[in-house]
Amino acid sequence: MNQLIVCSFLLAIASSYAAVVPAASYVVSVQGNDSSDPICGGALIGEKTVLTTAQCLAFYDPEQLVVSVNNGTQIIKLAGYTFDAAFDFVTMENNIGLLKLSEPANADIIDLAQQQPATGASGVSYSWGANGTLNSVDVELISTSDCGSGDYGWSEDEVLNTMVCGLVKNSSSCVGRFGSPVVSDNKLVGLTAWGGCGTNGQAAVFTDVPSLLSWINSSL
Repeated sequence: MNQLIVCSFLLAIASSYAAVVPAASYVVSVQGNDSSDPICGGALIGEKTVLTTAQCLAFYDPEQLVVSVNNGTQIIKLAGYTFDAAFDFVTMENNIGLLKLSEPANADIIDLAQQQPATGASGVSYSWGANGTLNSVDVELISTSDCGSGDYGWSEDEVLNTMVCGLVKNSSSCVGRFGSPVVSDNKLVGLTAWGGCGTNGQAAVFTDVPSLLSWINSSL
Protein backbone atom coordinates (compact mmCIF):
# COMPACT_ATOMS: atom_id res chain seq x y z
CA MET A 1 0.00 0.00 0.00
CA ASN A 2 1.68 3.19 -1.21
CA GLN A 3 -0.11 5.29 1.43
CA LEU A 4 1.49 3.20 4.17
CA ILE A 5 5.00 3.47 2.74
CA VAL A 6 4.77 7.22 2.24
CA CYS A 7 3.19 8.02 5.58
CA SER A 8 5.64 5.80 7.52
CA PHE A 9 8.51 7.76 5.96
CA LEU A 10 6.88 11.10 6.73
CA LEU A 11 6.09 10.18 10.32
CA ALA A 12 9.61 8.99 11.06
CA ILE A 13 11.20 12.15 9.64
CA ALA A 14 8.76 14.83 10.70
CA SER A 15 8.32 13.71 14.31
CA SER A 16 11.57 15.55 15.04
CA TYR A 17 9.61 18.82 14.70
CA ALA A 18 7.28 17.99 17.59
CA ALA A 19 7.56 19.49 21.05
CA VAL A 20 9.66 17.57 23.55
CA VAL A 21 7.70 16.83 26.73
CA PRO A 22 8.29 15.08 30.07
CA ALA A 23 7.82 11.35 29.56
CA ALA A 24 4.33 9.98 30.17
CA SER A 25 5.40 6.55 31.32
CA TYR A 26 2.49 4.70 29.70
CA VAL A 27 3.97 5.62 26.30
CA VAL A 28 6.28 2.83 25.14
CA SER A 29 8.27 2.07 22.04
CA VAL A 30 8.40 -1.25 20.26
CA GLN A 31 11.78 -2.09 18.78
CA GLY A 32 13.91 -4.93 17.50
CA ASN A 33 15.79 -6.95 20.09
CA ASP A 34 19.07 -5.93 18.47
CA SER A 35 18.37 -2.18 18.12
CA SER A 36 17.25 0.76 20.25
CA ASP A 37 15.53 2.52 17.33
CA PRO A 38 11.72 2.56 17.63
CA ILE A 39 9.79 0.58 15.04
CA CYS A 40 6.39 1.64 16.28
CA GLY A 41 4.71 3.04 19.35
CA GLY A 42 2.28 1.71 21.91
CA ALA A 43 0.51 2.43 25.18
CA LEU A 44 0.43 0.46 28.42
CA ILE A 45 -3.19 -0.41 29.24
CA GLY A 46 -2.19 -2.90 31.93
CA GLU A 47 1.05 -3.65 33.75
CA LYS A 48 1.74 -6.47 31.29
CA THR A 49 -0.30 -5.32 28.28
CA VAL A 50 0.54 -2.90 25.46
CA LEU A 51 -1.98 -1.70 22.89
CA THR A 52 -0.54 -0.93 19.46
CA THR A 53 -1.57 -1.16 15.82
CA ALA A 54 -1.74 -4.39 13.85
CA GLN A 55 0.87 -2.93 11.48
CA CYS A 56 3.49 -3.44 14.17
CA LEU A 57 2.84 -7.18 14.18
CA ALA A 58 1.73 -7.87 10.61
CA PHE A 59 4.67 -6.15 8.90
CA TYR A 60 7.48 -7.18 11.30
CA ASP A 61 8.55 -10.44 12.92
CA PRO A 62 6.98 -10.30 16.40
CA GLU A 63 9.45 -12.90 17.67
CA GLN A 64 12.20 -10.30 17.25
CA LEU A 65 10.41 -7.47 19.07
CA VAL A 66 10.83 -6.07 22.58
CA VAL A 67 9.11 -3.22 24.41
CA SER A 68 11.08 -0.28 25.80
CA VAL A 69 9.57 1.29 28.92
CA ASN A 70 10.60 4.65 30.37
CA ASN A 71 12.96 5.39 27.49
CA GLY A 72 14.93 2.16 27.81
CA THR A 73 15.04 1.97 31.60
CA GLN A 74 13.24 -1.36 31.25
CA ILE A 75 13.42 -3.58 28.17
CA ILE A 76 10.79 -6.31 28.23
CA LYS A 77 10.47 -9.37 26.00
CA LEU A 78 7.10 -10.46 24.67
CA ALA A 79 5.27 -13.36 26.25
CA GLY A 80 2.61 -13.26 23.55
CA TYR A 81 0.97 -11.10 20.92
CA THR A 82 -2.12 -10.92 18.78
CA PHE A 83 -3.85 -8.63 16.32
CA ASP A 84 -7.38 -8.44 15.03
CA ALA A 85 -7.96 -11.20 12.48
CA ALA A 86 -10.18 -8.75 10.59
CA PHE A 87 -7.25 -6.36 10.01
CA ASP A 88 -7.09 -5.36 6.35
CA PHE A 89 -3.58 -4.29 5.33
CA VAL A 90 -4.93 -2.47 2.27
CA THR A 91 -7.70 -0.40 3.86
CA MET A 92 -6.13 -0.38 7.38
CA GLU A 93 -9.53 -1.29 8.88
CA ASN A 94 -9.45 -2.99 12.32
CA ASN A 95 -5.86 -1.87 12.78
CA ILE A 96 -5.34 -3.01 16.38
CA GLY A 97 -2.97 -5.35 18.21
CA LEU A 98 -2.00 -6.41 21.73
CA LEU A 99 1.40 -7.26 23.15
CA LYS A 100 1.61 -9.43 26.29
CA LEU A 101 4.75 -8.66 28.30
CA SER A 102 6.90 -11.29 30.00
CA GLU A 103 7.14 -9.17 33.17
CA PRO A 104 5.25 -6.20 34.66
CA ALA A 105 6.21 -2.75 33.44
CA ASN A 106 7.31 -0.29 36.10
CA ALA A 107 5.19 2.49 34.67
CA ASP A 108 1.75 4.07 34.64
CA ILE A 109 -1.12 2.72 32.59
CA ILE A 110 -3.75 4.68 30.69
CA ASP A 111 -7.50 4.14 30.62
CA LEU A 112 -9.31 3.50 27.36
CA ALA A 113 -11.86 6.00 26.06
CA GLN A 114 -15.36 4.56 25.99
CA GLN A 115 -16.65 6.74 23.17
CA GLN A 116 -15.21 8.65 20.27
CA PRO A 117 -14.64 12.37 20.94
CA ALA A 118 -16.68 14.80 18.89
CA THR A 119 -15.11 16.79 16.08
CA GLY A 120 -13.15 19.70 17.51
CA ALA A 121 -12.09 17.93 20.71
CA SER A 122 -8.47 18.53 21.73
CA GLY A 123 -5.99 15.68 21.82
CA VAL A 124 -2.28 14.97 21.96
CA SER A 125 -0.30 12.52 19.83
CA TYR A 126 2.79 11.12 21.56
CA SER A 127 5.78 9.49 19.90
CA TRP A 128 9.31 8.49 20.76
CA GLY A 129 11.91 10.18 18.60
CA ALA A 130 15.03 8.44 17.36
CA ASN A 131 17.09 10.44 19.86
CA GLY A 132 15.22 8.95 22.80
CA THR A 133 13.00 11.94 23.58
CA LEU A 134 9.25 11.83 23.92
CA ASN A 135 7.56 14.17 21.47
CA SER A 136 4.03 15.52 21.67
CA VAL A 137 1.85 17.11 19.02
CA ASP A 138 -1.44 18.88 19.74
CA VAL A 139 -4.23 17.70 17.47
CA GLU A 140 -7.84 18.61 16.81
CA LEU A 141 -9.78 15.36 16.65
CA ILE A 142 -12.16 14.74 13.75
CA SER A 143 -14.97 12.18 13.99
CA THR A 144 -15.20 9.26 11.57
CA SER A 145 -18.16 10.67 9.65
CA ASP A 146 -16.74 14.18 9.41
CA CYS A 147 -13.30 12.95 8.36
CA GLY A 148 -14.77 10.94 5.49
CA SER A 149 -16.87 13.86 4.26
CA GLY A 150 -14.19 15.10 1.87
CA ASP A 151 -13.51 18.22 3.93
CA TYR A 152 -10.33 16.80 5.44
CA GLY A 153 -8.72 15.13 2.43
CA TRP A 154 -10.42 11.72 2.66
CA SER A 155 -13.62 10.12 1.40
CA GLU A 156 -16.04 7.84 3.22
CA ASP A 157 -14.54 4.91 1.28
CA GLU A 158 -11.17 5.60 2.90
CA VAL A 159 -12.12 6.53 6.48
CA LEU A 160 -13.90 3.47 7.83
CA ASN A 161 -15.75 2.75 11.05
CA THR A 162 -12.67 1.74 13.06
CA MET A 163 -10.89 5.01 12.29
CA VAL A 164 -10.82 8.52 13.70
CA CYS A 165 -8.80 11.49 12.47
CA GLY A 166 -6.82 14.48 13.65
CA LEU A 167 -5.47 17.77 12.36
CA VAL A 168 -2.14 18.96 13.76
CA LYS A 169 -2.47 22.46 15.21
CA ASN A 170 1.15 23.45 14.48
CA SER A 171 1.86 23.10 10.76
CA SER A 172 5.58 22.55 11.38
CA SER A 173 4.86 19.42 13.44
CA CYS A 174 3.75 15.89 12.59
CA VAL A 175 1.96 13.05 14.34
CA GLY A 176 4.12 10.15 15.49
CA ARG A 177 5.02 6.85 13.89
CA PHE A 178 2.28 4.22 13.69
CA GLY A 179 1.08 2.73 16.95
CA SER A 180 1.78 5.95 18.81
CA PRO A 181 -0.93 6.83 21.35
CA VAL A 182 -3.40 9.65 20.85
CA VAL A 183 -4.85 10.91 24.12
CA SER A 184 -7.80 13.15 24.92
CA ASP A 185 -9.15 13.97 28.37
CA ASN A 186 -6.48 11.67 29.86
CA LYS A 187 -7.83 8.65 28.00
CA LEU A 188 -6.52 6.68 25.04
CA VAL A 189 -8.73 7.55 22.07
CA GLY A 190 -6.53 6.45 19.17
CA LEU A 191 -3.31 5.09 17.75
CA THR A 192 -1.52 6.71 14.82
CA ALA A 193 -2.16 4.60 11.74
CA TRP A 194 -1.78 6.30 8.34
CA GLY A 195 -2.51 9.42 6.32
CA GLY A 196 0.62 11.52 6.77
CA CYS A 197 1.39 14.36 9.16
CA GLY A 198 -2.10 15.75 9.71
CA THR A 199 -1.18 19.20 8.39
CA ASN A 200 -2.34 21.53 5.60
CA GLY A 201 -5.97 20.56 6.04
CA GLN A 202 -5.44 16.85 5.41
CA ALA A 203 -6.14 14.84 8.53
CA ALA A 204 -3.93 12.08 9.86
CA VAL A 205 -5.89 8.88 10.35
CA PHE A 206 -5.84 7.01 13.67
CA THR A 207 -7.19 3.69 14.84
CA ASP A 208 -10.37 4.49 16.78
CA VAL A 209 -9.96 2.74 20.14
CA PRO A 210 -13.59 3.00 21.33
CA SER A 211 -14.89 1.21 18.23
CA LEU A 212 -12.60 -1.74 18.98
CA LEU A 213 -13.26 -2.12 22.71
CA SER A 214 -15.03 -5.44 22.22
CA TRP A 215 -11.99 -6.94 20.47
CA ILE A 216 -9.60 -5.44 23.04
CA ASN A 217 -11.55 -6.78 26.03
CA SER A 218 -11.89 -10.25 24.50
CA SER A 219 -8.13 -10.37 23.81
CA LEU A 220 -6.86 -9.35 27.25
